[in-house]
Amino acid sequence: MADSGSKLHPLDLYDMTAAEPRLGSSNMVDTFSYDTLFSEGSTDTPLNPGLHAKYDFATAYPAPETLPLDGLIQSLQAAVDRDSTKVLAELAYYPHQLGALELREYTAEKLAADRGFTVTADEIALTNGSGEALGLVIQALTDPGDIVLAEEFVYMGTTSQLRRFGADVRGVAMDEGGIIPQALDEQVTALTAAGETPKYLYTIPEHQNPMGSTLSGERRKEILKIAHKHNLPILEDDCYVDLRYKGDVQPAFRALDDSGIVVYVASYSKLLAPGLRLGYFTASPELMRRALSFKLGSGPNQFAAVAIEGYLRNNLESHRDNFNPILEAKCDSMVVALEEHFGDSGATWSIPEGGCYVWLTMPESSDISTIRDKVFDQGVGYVAGPNFEADASGRIGKNCARLCFAFESVEKNAEGIALLAQLFKQHGAM
Repeated sequence: MADSGSKLHPLDLYDMTAAEPRLGSSNMVDTFSYDTLFSEGSTDTPLNPGLHAKYDFATAYPAPETLPLDGLIQSLQAAVDRDSTKVLAELAYYPHQLGALELREYTAEKLAADRGFTVTADEIALTNGSGEALGLVIQALTDPGDIVLAEEFVYMGTTSQLRRFGADVRGVAMDEGGIIPQALDEQVTALTAAGETPKYLYTIPEHQNPMGSTLSGERRKEILKIAHKHNLPILEDDCYVDLRYKGDVQPAFRALDDSGIVVYVASYSKLLAPGLRLGYFTASPELMRRALSFKLGSGPNQFAAVAIEGYLRNNLESHRDNFNPILEAKCDSMVVALEEHFGDSGATWSIPEGGCYVWLTMPESSDISTIRDKVFDQGVGYVAGPNFEADASGRIGKNCARLCFAFESVEKNAEGIALLAQLFKQHGAM
């Protein structure tokens, strides 16, 4: 019998009282095998252990010290104090398929004020992060084999979803200003002539992940003309728009075109905290209905929605005024360190006006992809360029890396870049 001070697990009690041993124990049956039962679409994907280097430039997180935890808690408490019956009733039921009405109403107000276009609360669907919003739209538009265009280097989470649903992703040429409109037009024209008409264009026009670029208003207008010319919808991922600390915010594609050709996706995760998992999208009514047909269950977390709406309605500007100078200082620290330690190496790097990322390009002869794990083990994390390659051909990007400056402190950004240069030299990449 166990000591009087110890605690028994319920299964331990079962073992002590049952006449037969537990299911799955070594003296009963062999381990059940699912080998012949897995669906054709399932893959044996290893779990991500979530390892972090000492200097973690591989993450995609905003500045953790800006998370307004106290403000979010106070907003929840204020909502309860104001009308506890209403809050409890909302939490007692599964959320509306479109998500919490109050947050959708606030989102409509924010889009009108910040992004220059008008939609109603019923034309907005809240989702579990912008990733779910993108996944729903992708499923509504994509058949296996469809060609989808994206920046030649683009967020790997979206390209993974595109490929999961059968898309043939092709990269569009970019420069430091983002997608090159003429290259896009020529590419679509050539593909169409070859009988491979693209289905739609996915783009992150503001503070692009991973390259940090922002499309100018003029380029956006040119790309819209090309989209209409080729009947090519634009899936606009605007999740970084709130994270601007230099220059002027550019007009959303959606603000420049009211025809329905633009599908707009954004998020509260980068502005507040990724762990809140709150994104949203708006599209033409028929596409909204089709996209939502793929949604499993009800709307996203009502508790988080109440906190976000209450906090941002009263604190959006003050939060951004606190958030963005911190990002700017971190970005400046990394850029200055790159100049100091990589200035004579032949490397180039982006200098973003917002977002979380610097795109480092080493000379073409330098392969920083194959040494990534060694450098990680020695203290510096980054994501190598091939991970972002739209068409996954492996032809480009081995000399490139995305460096996230938002997660680490100003001091660690400078220290980490100094160590990165040292390790690149040690491994013959510099």
